[in-house]
Amino acid sequence: MQFSEFNNAFSAARRRIRREGSDAIAPAEEQLQAMAPELESEEDRRVAASLIQKLPQYALPPRPRSALMHEALLVERAAYEAAGSVEERIAAMAEARRRIFEIAERAPADEAPGIQALTRVIEHLEDDLRDPVWPLAVPPDSDSR
Repeated sequence: MQFSEFNNAFSAARRRIRREGSDAIAPAEEQLQAMAPELESEEDRRVAASLIQKLPQYALPPRPRSALMHEALLVERAAYEAAGSVEERIAAMAEARRRIFEIAERAPADEAPGIQALTRVIEHLEDDLRDPVWPLAVPPDSDSR
């Protein structure tokens, strides 16, 4: 069996566990454990076993956002919604990244990387404003049908 087939079954089991909770873990484990020996390589079987061991974690509710993450998300959202000229929007995004890094500095070590990660998308948006990958406006002589 191709690993992609196992992975599809694993993804379906993960969704079912998230939806139905811990009662869905045992049937999912049984189904996936029956499929694992049919995988083509020892490495695929090792990865499958590792994925099966992780199934119980999907029944747990997601960790609630901390106050610092909530604050950083508000800053991020404000950066996305910034209005004005290109230069004003770039300045707003740069300021948002600076503020998010400050928030991350106040966060516990296990939370700081997740908060810092919010700056990556903002940085990409800034880059696209500075040097657009494609034109944002349709040229007047183009056929825009």
